[in-house]
Amino acid sequence: MKDQEPLAFFDAQGRRLGTKSRAEVHRDGDWHWLVFVWAARLDATGGIQVLLQIRSRPGDPFLGSVDAPAGGHVLAAETPVQGAQREFAEEVGIALAEEELVWLGEGKLENPAGVCQRVVEHFYLCRRPILLTDTCFSDEAGGFVEVELEGFLELVEGRRKNVDGVGRLRSSAATQHVQLSRQQLSSYSDAILGEFSRCLRGIRAHLHRKSGE
Repeated sequence: MKDQEPLAFFDAQGRRLGTKSRAEVHRDGDWHWLVFVWAARLDATGGIQVLLQIRSRPGDPFLGSVDAPAGGHVLAAETPVQGAQREFAEEVGIALAEEELVWLGEGKLENPAGVCQRVVEHFYLCRRPILLTDTCFSDEAGGFVEVELEGFLELVEGRRKNVDGVGRLRSSAATQHVQLSRQQLSSYSDAILGEFSRCLRGIRAHLHRKSGE
């Protein structure tokens, strides 16, 4: 069971203190690691398409929200990049080599009212272009959406109310037009949305830099 998975826990300065079960870490409000893996690609016009998952695990406090394609807890025996590889394989169905991941940074987040009260989030970008049709559904991701980065960034930052994209849903695997709205981000705190914004801007800078090489 996931509640019994071993997690490393840390002090506020990032020093590793030991190992507990996930349930114990959450109960005690310990600092621990999460990892999120974004995926994006340049399209034929030079624009950037971002891949998102629709969170679908029963009981998820963010059920129905859109998120990075993969994310979750880093296990005690893992490095953050190893956790990123495992989560991407579990949630997207694609195995990634370590060199296919670009580190986007990290951020500390405290949410005393949440399940994960104190976390250090590690962010990665999958440098391999992942097409919408490459994705596989999982218990946690019941759908995937591809959307233009600039429009999604404006949605995240509250500068527009909706954005069009293309999606695949478990109920109908065929690709179809979808429209994302601010409602699908409304469960997130301002701090989480701030991390979304920072990651999207990092993705844009990385892909534009690579395209200019």
